[in-house]
Amino acid sequence: MPADASYINAPVPGMSLTTEPGNRPWESPPNLSTVEDAMEFYTKRILGTPENHEEVLNIVESGLPVRNIASILQKTSVMQGIHSIDVGILVLPVIEELIMAVADMHGSTYVENITDILKENMGSQREAKLAVQEMLASKNRKTEMPVQEQPKKPTGLMAKPMKDMVE
Repeated sequence: MPADASYINAPVPGMSLTTEPGNRPWESPPNLSTVEDAMEFYTKRILGTPENHEEVLNIVESGLPVRNIASILQKTSVMQGIHSIDVGILVLPVIEELIMAVADMHGSTYVENITDILKENMGSQREAKLAVQEMLASKNRKTEMPVQEQPKKPTGLMAKPMKDMVE
């Protein structure tokens, strides 16, 4: 993982029209054309050195889901012309596994994807919803009083006049 934030410098719409065709990395053939080559590239990049491990651990421990980290790495490599988007999609599960392997080697905890975070929060939301429903039900039981029905008065153009109602 590079220390720079090259994934932030994404191309803007129409950027390919401002230079000669083929001058941008994403307009040229990719450096790696097979999934095997891309797997080797990511294995060296993620597992290569202790410095790489440290970078991966810093990001994982920040709470960013592993799936998002892998997606960022894959899309950055596509933008840099390292591999094509289809190779990147095929190698994405391998990137996720490599990141989780680094975290496991160092005993670090990680979040696999955003649904794990949502599942953790759903329990507390359900408990809160049940507590509110229970509170409202108990409040309704205390405030319920018998309601006396009032006779309905006719209204509208075709209603009988009031003097007929009296008789």
